[in-house]
Amino acid sequence: MKVVIADTFVDSLKKLCRPWWHPHNLWYKFKCWAWKRYSTIKPRYLDHTWCDRTELLPHMMFEILSQFIENECSPGHVEWYGEYGHKITVDGEEKYARDEMQEIYDWWNTTVQKEYPAKWDEWHERMRKHEPNELFVDYCDDDGVLEYCEYNPQFDTPEQKEAYKEVCQECDKLEKEIADKYNEMMHRLINIRHYMWT
Repeated sequence: MKVVIADTFVDSLKKLCRPWWHPHNLWYKFKCWAWKRYSTIKPRYLDHTWCDRTELLPHMMFEILSQFIENECSPGHVEWYGEYGHKITVDGEEKYARDEMQEIYDWWNTTVQKEYPAKWDEWHERMRKHEPNELFVDYCDDDGVLEYCEYNPQFDTPEQKEAYKEVCQECDKLEKEIADKYNEMMHRLINIRHYMWT
């Protein structure tokens, strides 16, 4: 009776743990946990400091694409082109899925990481030329203790104020343009996720 219960218990344990109870699989699982964490993604363009989730999401998505292209899309591993190459339609144009991946990859690693920062630097340079002398007016109580601040930019001339307003409008336009492009490229990436396997 004891032997039957023991055998039943061991069999149940094996079924529960299958296929991980084999030593080879346990070692593989340990290696993946300790060294090669396939399900842990660290975006290359972000530090390990705090990041708003709205910024983190595209970094994670495009890092996954970047790692896939750099580590799994080697020529000959998968037939990306020719008779068996997967084709998709983007904006009414038929193209290979691999070309679409490369286009998104190039946009992320070139346009976003090099061209967008250059645009922001140029905008900041223009902004510095027209910055107000003071952005906030402090309001203190009778004892001189600060009670609150009010946003009230102080300009030397009406022309400086108008130029500042114009630069701020350009900033809003640039932010919207970049946000729209991010959304477009994330949608395009989602549309080809089924092809990201080797």
